[in-house]
Amino acid sequence: MKDFQLRNDTKLLYRSDPVEDIAGYVKGKRVLFVYGGGSVKKNGCYDDVKQAVSDGNGEFYELSGASRELSDIERGIKMVRDNNIELIIGAGGAQIMDCSKLIAFGACHEADLWDYVKGRKNPYGFEKMPLILMPTYPSSGSEYGLGAVSADKRTGDFGTAYGIAADLAVLVPKYSMSLGKEMTEYTGLVTLVQLCASTLGDKNPVSYDIGISVIKNVLKAVKRLKDNPDDEEARGVILYGASISTSSRLGLGKEENYAYEIYEIEFVPEVLFSATYRKSLTSVFPRFLKVMAKYHEEEICSFLQDALGYKRNVADSADRLVTLFSEMGVDMYFDGAVSEQDVTDINIETTLSTAEVTAIMKECMRK
Repeated sequence: MKDFQLRNDTKLLYRSDPVEDIAGYVKGKRVLFVYGGGSVKKNGCYDDVKQAVSDGNGEFYELSGASRELSDIERGIKMVRDNNIELIIGAGGAQIMDCSKLIAFGACHEADLWDYVKGRKNPYGFEKMPLILMPTYPSSGSEYGLGAVSADKRTGDFGTAYGIAADLAVLVPKYSMSLGKEMTEYTGLVTLVQLCASTLGDKNPVSYDIGISVIKNVLKAVKRLKDNPDDEEARGVILYGASISTSSRLGLGKEENYAYEIYEIEFVPEVLFSATYRKSLTSVFPRFLKVMAKYHEEEICSFLQDALGYKRNVADSADRLVTLFSEMGVDMYFDGAVSEQDVTDINIETTLSTAEVTAIMKECMRK
């Protein structure tokens, strides 16, 4: 068995009602609540956090309209300093949780924060503010992972700081109840793809089997939500699956990280078509498997059979995935055109050639 290390940076809580737990963590502290739009007020998260801070005799401050933009992170750091904030709570999707991580870390390392985002410095183990993350849009797993993405539209630059962990992640299924049908389906399918990327190529029999089990249960949950959007237990399975997908519990025996290249390639439609991460990842993944099978066919074929019961060759199985995702209600195609030059102009790191990445994208184009 290959050497591995399990990390336990973040305590994970699964709660139907998180108020009492959060009140205990924020006791007597000045708390900055970071969120994006109005969804946290629709799904009850805002009221729960405010009540928890009140019950814990803390002081409540809020940063609304947050995003991964460096300007928003800087705005949050300024609020931390101006108000002597002692703890940060971030609630939302990946953008809000990444923003909260970078505020918590940047408040202690503001001068060279961008060096960490660009990977020139490693933030793991360095000082940061106490941080609680609460996903209201499950899929990214940022609450339980180490990555934090940021972009600076003023310069067009972007990057990922890898090594910033929350102290506490709180999973509350009811917070995703306000999501519409399409967004709910995307939460499950994005989680499914991320779990596949973590599990594919894993040669550790224990973590591989865990990954296969979680994939199967997430797929069942997606199908249950299609018929019953109010199924809170199914939403909980997806929440847990998203967190596990970014943990150190899966992929312990990976000898090659080719499956993770999906995260580089999905960036292409984000740039070319201003696509969301969720649409890019789900649309690209089956086509990515087709092309990557040129180098890892036996392993990918075996994985697809174990995880999804697909017993055909990779190309046929990938087509079945496109059909499955489409039947779940998501659009698997982009409008427009793509050339090799378009792909060349995008800075991504992959073992695939420009022609192969272009072939993936052309399969994603609506005929």
